Amino acid sequence: DELYRQEGAEPREWLGGLSRFLPQLEAELRPGDRILVLGCGNSALSHDLHELGYTDVTSIDFSPACIAAMRARYAHCPGLRWAVMDIRALAFPDATFDLVLEKGTLDVLMVEETDPWNVSPQATASMHRVLAEV
Repeated sequence: DELYRQEGAEPREWLGGLSRFLPQLEAELRPGDRILVLGCGNSALSHDLHELGYTDVTSIDFSPACIAAMRARYAHCPGLRWAVMDIRALAFPDATFDLVLEKGTLDVLMVEETDPWNVSPQATASMHRVLAEV
């Protein structure tokens, strides 16, 4: 929250913006898709998708400060929705979305792991729970 209070919704692309991933995404994206962006942070990904014509985009993040900043920054885009939510406890009915995007959020489930090839049962269970949900 402190990071988002300092930076607000100024776009920050931890792993690259939409242009970096668009060649891989184009085969999956369809007009009218209902898209969920997990762990949106202050990435412009949701807005960039909106600008390409994908106007049904829901973005979630664990940080209330982040979501408040993103709502304010993109208030002019009515198809963009923002929600404070934990990826381990999604509160959407089944089949709400056609496409789920994630570009660096799942690694938060592995923060305390010391060996990526020998993951704890707790981290494995969290990962399975999130992936089963989406």
